[in-house]
Amino acid sequence: MKFYITGSTRGLGEYISNEFNCECFDRPDYDIATDVDNIVERIEPSSVVILNAHANQLEYVERLKNRCSLVVMGSIAAINFDPEMPEYSKEKWKLEKTVQHFSEHSKYPMLYLQLTSSSYRNYNVIVNSIKFWLDNPDVTFIGYNINE
Repeated sequence: MKFYITGSTRGLGEYISNEFNCECFDRPDYDIATDVDNIVERIEPSSVVILNAHANQLEYVERLKNRCSLVVMGSIAAINFDPEMPEYSKEKWKLEKTVQHFSEHSKYPMLYLQLTSSSYRNYNVIVNSIKFWLDNPDVTFIGYNINE
């Protein structure tokens, strides 16, 4: 199985990329926000795409939902709006609802991870969640506690 990831130059994305030997879509080779067509073309059907980078997650979900399995990094901000980042919260809310809708009838499995700031720093828990989903593709949503 081939794995791809957006946003893998540091932190969680770098850890996930190493764990799953992902082909990475990062700068300077790609601009996640503007190279959508080029990136979508490069993704092999029936692969797994991990959407870690925030840019254009919704567009990638819509364009890839019938082509491959998706892991989408969401946020608790989708349900607990952050007043200091209202646009981010709105985008994550729409993303969460869209993934929930598509995952109910998708040809390929999808996983939405509703991350908190504390869970985002626990790389091993996130990787284990993805591994669990790979073995149990009927799971479509995993949320995490706030442990700060």
